[in-house]
Amino acid sequence: MNNLTPRELEMLARRLEPAIRRAFEQAIAGVRSQAQLETLADLLRAGQVDAVLEALGFDTEVFSPLAESVRQAFVAGGDAGIKELPKLSLRQQVRGGYNPNNPTPALRFRFDMRNRGAEAWLQENSSRLVTGIVEDQRQLVRQQLVRGMATGQNPRQTALELVGRVGETGRRSGGVVGLTAQQAQFVANVREQLAIGDPGQMAGYFDRKRRDKRLDGIVTRAIKAGKPVSEVDIDKIAGRYADRLLALRGENIARTESLTALNAGRDEAYRQQIEAGRLAPENVTCGWDATGDARTRASHRAMNGQKRRFGEPFQTPSGALLRFPGDTSLGAPAEETIGCRCTKTYRLDMAAEVTRGQ
Repeated sequence: MNNLTPRELEMLARRLEPAIRRAFEQAIAGVRSQAQLETLADLLRAGQVDAVLEALGFDTEVFSPLAESVRQAFVAGGDAGIKELPKLSLRQQVRGGYNPNNPTPALRFRFDMRNRGAEAWLQENSSRLVTGIVEDQRQLVRQQLVRGMATGQNPRQTALELVGRVGETGRRSGGVVGLTAQQAQFVANVREQLAIGDPGQMAGYFDRKRRDKRLDGIVTRAIKAGKPVSEVDIDKIAGRYADRLLALRGENIARTESLTALNAGRDEAYRQQIEAGRLAPENVTCGWDATGDARTRASHRAMNGQKRRFGEPFQTPSGALLRFPGDTSLGAPAEETIGCRCTKTYRLDMAAEVTRGQ
């Protein structure tokens, strides 16, 4: 059996990431483009967080293309798992092999997207992904609302900071919608940093890796003059910073979801063969293969080489359980799953499979 190596899995994920990233970014662009500013301002004025989300259109439908792009990665994982398996059952190969004039003995493993297990994973994963994004937005809106009230900001200005401003292209950009609540706080910190007027604190802006360096001159001149950055320029600088954080979030979602879907698809491919009786679960041994570079989590490096029978979960040093890298179905927290580049290996006991049922 030729298992995918962590490097091969990562290369496959990289080919799938752009579609997932674009689907996420387009969903957020769609939410922003249909935003009714005055309606949002009225809802913010009334403190109706959930109504703001509803007005923005954050629901399952808007993320359907994102779910579809993840489904395609799941299919790719399933196909990869099938390719790792022999074209004929081992018993048939030993007992006479394949006769081209009599194709009956040939047993090709296959991946069925209509299988209940595959459908269940896709439904659960889509729900998890969309729920996570929407919950982030709920926290973000509440955070923006509290900040606006604390600073006496006009609700319309708060709404503009949420969905961004219409630029020369006719599209909104620079808003915090789509960011995590933490990222939105980073943008708020930039606004406060540039408006404070203190040269020492303003200089801290240059430590932000995701800033648009083309706008550094604006901040430099304000520091030299001992003045805060103008409100118009703050909107521009903070907006560019928010756009870059949104791109970062799209990249992170694409990386995590592509790897998770690939791993889930491979695992589902093996599970389906076992369910169909083509393989015996006791004859499939699984291993945890850590990537082994500087970016690998210490906990996952410690798991390298951990062995399990198919169906038994791996366990991290902290006690978290995972059926495969990136799996959250058994309650593994984000710190054990996001961006994980480890691989699950599968080893088939060929001798046991040959004699099974004799």
